[in-house]
Amino acid sequence: MKTIQKFPLLITFLLLSLSFHPLVGQKFKGSNEVIVKKVTGLQEYSSTMDLNDTRKQLLMAGQNYQTNYGIYASIEIENSSLGPQYRTLKNIEFEIVNYKPTYFIGIDSVVVDSNYDKNTITFKVYTRALSDQQTFSLSEKDLENIHFEQGSYLHSERYLNPMFPELDKNGNAILMDDGRIACKPDNGKAFDFEFFYKDGRHVVLKEDYDKEKETELGANNEIPFGLPGKRCKESFNKILF
Repeated sequence: MKTIQKFPLLITFLLLSLSFHPLVGQKFKGSNEVIVKKVTGLQEYSSTMDLNDTRKQLLMAGQNYQTNYGIYASIEIENSSLGPQYRTLKNIEFEIVNYKPTYFIGIDSVVVDSNYDKNTITFKVYTRALSDQQTFSLSEKDLENIHFEQGSYLHSERYLNPMFPELDKNGNAILMDDGRIACKPDNGKAFDFEFFYKDGRHVVLKEDYDKEKETELGANNEIPFGLPGKRCKESFNKILF
C-alpha cells in the first residue's frame, strides 16, 4: 500500500486515499474561512460533542464484515477571532475501536470537505479491513480557519475501501467506469465478502449499496426489493463548549 502523504490546504484538507469516490488535488473556491453556523432542526437523531473535553468522544458507529466498531475523535480547540460564541479547531485525532471483529477495520485517511458558500463542513472517514492504521491525526495546519458556532453540528461520513485494491505502477488505485475502485476478491488467505459474492468457484462483484435508493413499504407492509432501512454511514454531532 502506498504511503499516504498529507497536503495542507487553506480551504480543504485532502488526502490521496483508496476510496469509492477518490478526491484529486483540487481546491475549493471561496474565502479562506469556513464558519459552521448554528442551524435549528437539522437532525432529529444526533449526538453531542463537547469541545472543552479532550477525551475520545464517539463520532459515529458502523458495521462491516460482521464487525461492529466505533470511530472516536479527540478534539483540541482554541478561542476564535469571531467572538465568544465561536471556537476554532486546532487538532483532531481519530481512532477506530473494533468490537467482536472478523477482520480488524482501520482508518485509511480522513478528508475535510468544506463548502464555503453554505458554511458547512464534513469529515469523510475512509475505512478498510486489514488496514494497519487504527488512528489518524489532523493538525492545526490541516484545519486552518475552521470555526464552529455554539450549537452548530459536526457532520461526518464513513466510506469503506476494498480490502484488495488494484494499483497501477505508481501505487494509485485503478478506477472502473462507474468510478469505483477496481479490486480483487481475495489474497488467497481472506475473502472480501463486503464487495464480492462467492459460491464455489463462482465470484461476482456486488452492487454499490451506497448508490441504492431506500424504498418504502408496500401496501401490505411487505419490504420490497431494495435496501432494508438506513445505512449507518453518516452522523451529526451537536457542538457544545
